[in-house]
Amino acid sequence: PLPVDCAIPLRPAGAGPVVLTLPQMFGARVYFVRDSKLDFFVNPGPALVEPAFATSTDANYRRVWSFAEFTFNPTQLYANISYVDLVTALPIGLTLTGDATHTVAALPNGALQKIADGLVAQAGRDGQPWDKLVIRDSGGQVLRVISPQNLMAPFFDRPNEMPFRNVFDGYINQVWDKYRSTDLRIDLQGGRGVRTGRVSGDVMTFTGGHAFPKPSSKDIFTCNHGPFANNPGDPDDKKGLLARLAAGFNRTTLLTHPDQPNGATAADYYRDQATNHWSRVVHANTPIGYAFPYDDVRPDGQPDVSGAAHDGNPARFTLTVGS
Repeated sequence: PLPVDCAIPLRPAGAGPVVLTLPQMFGARVYFVRDSKLDFFVNPGPALVEPAFATSTDANYRRVWSFAEFTFNPTQLYANISYVDLVTALPIGLTLTGDATHTVAALPNGALQKIADGLVAQAGRDGQPWDKLVIRDSGGQVLRVISPQNLMAPFFDRPNEMPFRNVFDGYINQVWDKYRSTDLRIDLQGGRGVRTGRVSGDVMTFTGGHAFPKPSSKDIFTCNHGPFANNPGDPDDKKGLLARLAAGFNRTTLLTHPDQPNGATAADYYRDQATNHWSRVVHANTPIGYAFPYDDVRPDGQPDVSGAAHDGNPARFTLTVGS
């Protein structure tokens, strides 16, 4: 067990904020839990054991909890509301004040139930186990919904049994066939130029020499496996290609828009029958927030959908819990 009690009690609604002074932190999380405290543990190392939301034997599994993420470094404070892993009945919003004021709205009332209902309905349409993403308490109430990669993870070493293993297969084949004879043009944005890709064999190669083997459904959902593995030593232009290619697959815009990510709008996302329905349903019921790791890929001139806020001169970072 963690040798100290790190819990920070909150005041009742309307009683004013709890104010803390933050040191610089990297890859930090603020956890919130209702009617309880979370149990944290350390492994030898030491290494923090985070609460597990998809493991029924975890001490925190039956509790209602969620988190927000931030990094505070010498350059900026960067924060986001993430639904990459899960959505819970504990909505979190944020406001970051510095050179400007950045606000990310919390999950609306009733959104968790609507997301659960949408996933159950999608399972009825295509036979994929979207309904298994819904975790309920002993009384049948929705406790949380988890993303596909978390349902897939226990089966990574048994790919033939892995849920969602073939969701994107037909779409992947169509994309690879299309770009054997047509250019896929990816704008790295920010004045970094456009790279043109073509498929030969099972590999898509872009001008500049960066090559991406044909992905699998697992690669697309995780955004960090196979051709989408993000290696620290990779050059920035390859990382830029990777992010935009992964986003195009998750949003299923690659067949309809050979120019990525520009030319598409949010109305064009998730239109194919074989798409990331987790992201589709989450975005349909939340004002903003990451639903897959590269959800911050944004066509030029289009609004951000990722729920991220950053400021180079942060003065106050406010997290709210509750709708």
